[in-house]
Amino acid sequence: MSSQGSPDVEFSTTTVSSVAVQAGDSKIVIAVVKCGKWVQLQLAESQPNLLEIGSNQDDTKKLLHDHELLLGKLKALEDQVWELL
Repeated sequence: MSSQGSPDVEFSTTTVSSVAVQAGDSKIVIAVVKCGKWVQLQLAESQPNLLEIGSNQDDTKKLLHDHELLLGKLKALEDQVWELL
């Protein structure tokens, strides 16, 4: 990967850490990736797919509940991710 301002400069991309969170039947894995001065969070895995809406109202309610729990658990880990940087 090269920078647009200086085509001769190449940056390596490194996964600094990964964060895995599970709630109910749902889980996500997020990679903390660093490239040069840039740090990025990338969704590495999600089960079920984050865009899944369920096949009926009960499934949808469970998915929504699990996603809210996942979000709360991720929010609780935010400070630890910042410490890595």
